[in-house]
Amino acid sequence: MKFNNKLNRSQLGALTLCLGTSLGMSIFVGSSSPFIGLMLGTITIGVYVMIVTGKWSAKNT
Repeated sequence: MKFNNKLNRSQLGALTLCLGTSLGMSIFVGSSSPFIGLMLGTITIGVYVMIVTGKWSAKNT
């Protein structure tokens, strides 16, 4: 996996912390509704991978 992002160490740490929080929420929701929890977890991991690999970033114009 090629990392082509422009995040510094603190931004990447904050993003990873948000990933952990969101996955925890997905597990919490998944205990009562497994389908919704799985869907939230999949979306969360997909967005994280897209941001870290640089495929989804804010363009500074």
